[in-house]
Amino acid sequence: MSVLPRRGADLINFCVSRIPAWTSGAEQIGIETTQVTVLNTLATQASNALDASIKARNTAKAATLTLDDRLVELRDFASTLVRQIKAFADQQNNPQAVYALAQINPPAPPAPLPPPGKPEDFNVALNSDGSVTLSWTGQGSAASRGTFYTVYRRLPGQSGYVSVGGSPGTTTERRRASFTDATIPASAASAGVHYIVQGFRGTRSGTASDALVVQFGADGVATLRLSDDQNTRLAA
Repeated sequence: MSVLPRRGADLINFCVSRIPAWTSGAEQIGIETTQVTVLNTLATQASNALDASIKARNTAKAATLTLDDRLVELRDFASTLVRQIKAFADQQNNPQAVYALAQINPPAPPAPLPPPGKPEDFNVALNSDGSVTLSWTGQGSAASRGTFYTVYRRLPGQSGYVSVGGSPGTTTERRRASFTDATIPASAASAGVHYIVQGFRGTRSGTASDALVVQFGADGVATLRLSDDQNTRLAA
């Protein structure tokens, strides 16, 4: 174990506390009094340096806190000016000229939203007037973000799916999108009607749903299942 402490303050105290004994008993412990004098000088210098270091750290800490406060004030006021410049630019015929003069980058154009996700989690209901209402969920399906759905139908005997209408996306009040088909021929009820639903946002189309079959039972209940038919050709 080391005799001398590692911490600066402890080392100074170690040396200062032994100077009287080492001075009076220098010859008996094998050192010279001149060496003890040098030790005393070095200990005094180290003590003064330690005091200066502590004072400097405290001063630097206070200065850093003051700097942080001034930076917060500067950022808040600069942000107010930038917002004011942007609001002014938006009201001008040539906002780019305002941004150039202010040396501020104009707002980046918003990135286009991706197309809505694949419709899934379907439900079906047979209405009293003979119409059928399909409902579903899908990622990114909010009507407020420009989502709409096209519903394709294939009746028995048809070779492909034909668009029979559309539906807006979901709202905060109604989390599921839905479509009511009131044009199903009575002759198609027992054989089953096939549907595919596809979401759109602008000109971007999402993944179409799996093909579904709605069949009508004699008990007046509509059932829904996945179609076994691989013919999913869609027509507008």
